[in-house]
Amino acid sequence: MATERDSAPKGTDPGYLRGLLRQLRGANGVVASTVISRDGLPIASDLPVGINPDTLALRGAFMLGIAELVMESVESESARTVVVVAEQHYIVTTPVDERSILVVVVDRSVELGSLLPEVRKVAVRVKQSMA
Repeated sequence: MATERDSAPKGTDPGYLRGLLRQLRGANGVVASTVISRDGLPIASDLPVGINPDTLALRGAFMLGIAELVMESVESESARTVVVVAEQHYIVTTPVDERSILVVVVDRSVELGSLLPEVRKVAVRVKQSMA
């Protein structure tokens, strides 16, 4: 099992990133979030008990990667944000930069139109902290 410290880019403070993710949890019905590497390793997470960070990281990276491949074949452009609609939650996956991804799990009662800009703001703050 990879630790967050092991997979964080050099110079990145996983504690600071966890703080950003905790702030996100307090807004818009977010129940879990994680910053992951493009190769599916957790960098920093704010997850409730019962969500395996390694599994979520691997599957989140795969989900965005597949969406990017589909978009390239259809529109010759990359996927900016992927939203999966489940019975009780949305899963939002968005690139932070060329090396990392933000994955957010949100209660279905939330209006996506208000959530997506908030997720993008957090992705920008994560990117700035990893620069």
